Amino acid sequence: MTKIDTQKYALIYNRVSSSQQEKEGSGLLSQEQRCIQYAESKGYMVEKIFHDTFTGGGDFMKRPAMRELLEYIDDNPSKMFIVIFDDLKRFARDTKFHIELRAAFHTRKTEVECLNFKFEDTPEGTFVETILAAQNQLEREQNKRQVIQKQKSRLESGYWAFPAPVGFTMSKVSGYNGKMLVPNEKAIILKEALEGFAELRFTYLTEIAQFLKDNKVFGARCREKYIDAVRLLLLNPIYAGYIEYAPWGISRRIGVHEPIISQATFIKNQERLNNPAYLSKTLQDRNCDFELRRLINCHNCSNPFTACFSKGKYKLYPYFLCQYKSCEMRGKSVPRKDIDDVFQELMLALKPSEKVIQSFWNQFDLCWQEAVNKVNQNDSLNAKEIEKTESEIQKYVDLAGSTSSPKVLHLYETKIENLSKNLEILKQKDLITIDLSIPYRTSLNKVIEIAKNPYDFWKSATLEEKKKLFYFFFDGNILYDIKNGYRTSKPSVLFRFFDDLAKNSGDVDMVRNSSNFFPDILAFIKRWSSYPT
Repeated sequence: MTKIDTQKYALIYNRVSSSQQEKEGSGLLSQEQRCIQYAESKGYMVEKIFHDTFTGGGDFMKRPAMRELLEYIDDNPSKMFIVIFDDLKRFARDTKFHIELRAAFHTRKTEVECLNFKFEDTPEGTFVETILAAQNQLEREQNKRQVIQKQKSRLESGYWAFPAPVGFTMSKVSGYNGKMLVPNEKAIILKEALEGFAELRFTYLTEIAQFLKDNKVFGARCREKYIDAVRLLLLNPIYAGYIEYAPWGISRRIGVHEPIISQATFIKNQERLNNPAYLSKTLQDRNCDFELRRLINCHNCSNPFTACFSKGKYKLYPYFLCQYKSCEMRGKSVPRKDIDDVFQELMLALKPSEKVIQSFWNQFDLCWQEAVNKVNQNDSLNAKEIEKTESEIQKYVDLAGSTSSPKVLHLYETKIENLSKNLEILKQKDLITIDLSIPYRTSLNKVIEIAKNPYDFWKSATLEEKKKLFYFFFDGNILYDIKNGYRTSKPSVLFRFFDDLAKNSGDVDMVRNSSNFFPDILAFIKRWSSYPT
């Protein structure tokens, strides 16, 4: 006759909802010790201990350790289990799921015991248990509401209220209320990446991903896996010094933290992201038969053409075509010769005259000197106005702290916000960032050598070089209408400047107009100065 095991086995379930609780007295270790002492006092043999760090209430089956506990009971049906909790709040903080979890144990003929509450299978006991479960749910939801209210208040005041994004750390700073975003060691790398995209140093998102991988900001996965992460970095206004959180209706405002990039850089990056030419991945296209593949876009849908050979009776015929499902021109093809011939004409038309080149040098020297003078004088020109604005802000901050009238307080806060916006504008006003350590004339010589004979340089380049060099000549992919041929292409900023010089030859106001181009010209030179000539 088989001997029946009458020993009761304890399964201890501990749960905390944060790492802070785990470190403090209500942590997993203290719960475990109390439950073990309780089990030993009742004569139970401790079989297994389950730890959970799941946050919040809701479905108990979303808690990994609770699922494991129930599966353990199912795998050992012959044993008499007692599940022990140190507090009813560890059981469930949601009335509905409290009842369902009790039913789950009941169907498994498993008893539940709690150190600070006695479960009773009576109408009165069930009533009290339900009331306490509802009270726990109310407490959890009230705590959640209070946390959200505090976080919203922080956001409205210009402080980030969530975990710090990459490039920042949440730290206490003297003179500020609570923790705030502070740039960390990765901020320098991020700044270079975000500014590099705006300045056209990086053409594709994959190039930024590779740069961030090489500098240990991203992990070891292939760079294509980080495309979405790069896009989010470029779209995040935090890096330009702003705070916003659309899910809670917090509109964009100036944050109290130090920005990593300027507002102008952030805006340029948004413009580039809206250009489909820059969103394509860098494909390892080694087919020399179609050097313009993915550089020419369908006029109808703005997506890059692909290319292939079509088999004829005696030979293969090369074609470009659009293959996007939603495009009306899908499957319509264009002979490669039609695209190549007109592209050659576009390249030849870019070639500037010697007169234009000389005029460009003259304009560049004048703008360079003017820009250097402006940079040298900038601190003294803006310092007084910035100091005055900062003084006004401090005045209204002091007044806001001393008033008890909600209406007056609102007026002061509005004034502080408007002054802060003006201060941001002042700090960026008329600034042309020039790195005087860069030998711009030497760099410009290299750029001009390429620009003098566009088509000749294009023909001598390798296929891999052409995929990048294309954006030296054009500001994005060229549109091609399958029915009507090439549409108007947009040359790069350098060739647009050449075109203006040719049209305004001898115009005394050209120097003044040149200043509008100059920052972009410098960024262009900086990007292409390292290109091999």
